[in-house]
Amino acid sequence: MRTLADHFRTIDALHALATEYPLLPAPDMRTTSDMPGDLLVSVMNLDGFEQWREALHVDADSIEYELTSLGQARLVAETRFAGATVLLHGYGPTPSQRKAQAA
Repeated sequence: MRTLADHFRTIDALHALATEYPLLPAPDMRTTSDMPGDLLVSVMNLDGFEQWREALHVDADSIEYELTSLGQARLVAETRFAGATVLLHGYGPTPSQRKAQAA
């Protein structure tokens, strides 16, 4: 049986992020008992994703781009921060959807 102590690295990383970058947009965050060293951070807009990407020092060339079943863009990145694996997901309109919204 896993305990809360198994999430120490994740909790420590989250604390470090909140201390170093208190003005980052608030994301949805999740940790699970089957992956206690991982922190899933989901940002529901692409500008917020970019702010998180910069804070986590994720190289822009390492980001994966996918389409969701709803036709939205999903950006995915993985990195290490303060001893934890951070899985960063960003969601928003595709470039063509953004262009259509601007018109």
